[in-house]
Amino acid sequence: MLSPTKLATLFPSKKLGETLYVFDELASTNTFALEYAKRHSPPDTVILADKQTAGRGRLDRSWFSPAESNIYGSILFCHDRPIQLLGWVPLMAGVAIAQAIETQTKIRIHLKWPNDLLVGERKVGGVLCESLSNVQKNNYVVIGFGINVNLSLSEFPQDLLDSATSLKIQCRRSVDREALVVRIITSLEKGWEDLLTNGHQSWLLKYNNRSATIGQMIQAHFPDGSRLMGRAHSIGVHGQLRIIPSSSDSNEQSARMRDIHSGEILHIRTTSPQ
Repeated sequence: MLSPTKLATLFPSKKLGETLYVFDELASTNTFALEYAKRHSPPDTVILADKQTAGRGRLDRSWFSPAESNIYGSILFCHDRPIQLLGWVPLMAGVAIAQAIETQTKIRIHLKWPNDLLVGERKVGGVLCESLSNVQKNNYVVIGFGINVNLSLSEFPQDLLDSATSLKIQCRRSVDREALVVRIITSLEKGWEDLLTNGHQSWLLKYNNRSATIGQMIQAHFPDGSRLMGRAHSIGVHGQLRIIPSSSDSNEQSARMRDIHSGEILHIRTTSPQ
């Protein structure tokens, strides 16, 4: 189980380390953070759980969240920044978490847009960013994260065996969850402060250096059921993915760049002709 006492002593930041909630079990750390912010006006806050019973990923997908193996957490940041800058929060968060994981495990982490954490082509973690304004007119951003840490291959459900992995599998040893979660939260706090102070330019460079999506043929799936195939070209000024549509998926707009702000991105694997 995660130890609140040990975690509190490990945090170098009193700002976040003193506002820390650790639960044996929650439905979802993001859901708790959003409800907490609605009813109160909390300072920046960390919420961690050893198990989630209704973990959520992007696009309201469920997140496999067994007990005593992984990291499930959310950070609640209060802010007064323009909405345009907030488009960079998911990308910054992906980079910051990837840096923290690499520092502890020496495993190279890449990012599938916007912030799936990959080892090779397998997903080792994900990020869910949400925002709200409460009745006191305080604005909050929630950065939620789930990392597969100490799961063995046999513990994954059948539908994830071909697409997921864990740090334990990649390192061939168990990973200290408490030390890693402190690195992640510290990295996110620094990233948040840097983004607000200095803007997105340095994060664009960092993101591009880790992107597994830029340059790839992709298929974008949108909430309304439509799809678009093309080549991922670049990241736009608001954090959106810019793609060049394939001629077979476009009409008169075939030569135009398309901006994707939300949706599911699938990398299209190509095979060499025999």
